[in-house]
Amino acid sequence: MRTRLSIATLALALVLAGAWLIPAFSPALASPAATEGTMEDDMSKRTISVSGSGRVSASPDIAVVTLGVETQADEATTAFTENGQQMQALMDALKEAKVVSEDMQTQAVRLYPRYEDKQDNAGQNVLAGYTASNIVQVYVRDLETIGGVLDAAVQAGGNRIQGIRFEISEYAAYLDQAREAAWRDAMHKAQQLANLSGSELGRVITINESSHDPQPIIERAMLADSAGSTPIEAGRQIVEVNVKVTWSISEEE
Repeated sequence: MRTRLSIATLALALVLAGAWLIPAFSPALASPAATEGTMEDDMSKRTISVSGSGRVSASPDIAVVTLGVETQADEATTAFTENGQQMQALMDALKEAKVVSEDMQTQAVRLYPRYEDKQDNAGQNVLAGYTASNIVQVYVRDLETIGGVLDAAVQAGGNRIQGIRFEISEYAAYLDQAREAAWRDAMHKAQQLANLSGSELGRVITINESSHDPQPIIERAMLADSAGSTPIEAGRQIVEVNVKVTWSISEEE
């Protein structure tokens, strides 16, 4: 009698356990509402990502010239003093060429020994003298005068012209234009792809932007006055912005 009761009890336990396990693990018995929610979650994750680029050309209106004076002498004090005198003459000449003091900035002042390419009896390098240098960065805001500014600097004793570059004073405004063009390009691509796939653009999920320093293009303009100053080519520059935008998309109704 006791054995029959135990078997009946075990059978009842198994039936009850099966009733709990079937809803939990059987896809066929899953709730329709839960299935619909999963599909909606998957649909909400549909996205489209495109890249857009915008380019604007601009004429530089500022020249940045790096130049200065280098002097040599047997004594350090002599080299440094002569350098200071020539540098003062150079800066005075720049002012006469309409460069204001605020547009001149000292970049480096150096004094170092020079050695001959031989050694003395003790095996030491032979001191040949000293070299002093003073380098200044100059902003020229009237490009029509850049040739004359360089000529004036050289005539006043400037014997180090290290380089020249051109800048756009309203760079931020051109960057805004390039950014707007990049956005329109990305929007056009995304809308076209959405139409082709039978989808509708939703909200913007992410936006990433990158830009590059202005790049010169082949078109150039010669800057030289009638007095025969040094000819300088400012050319034109390209301001470029690239964006990558991700939208959510949904099926058209």
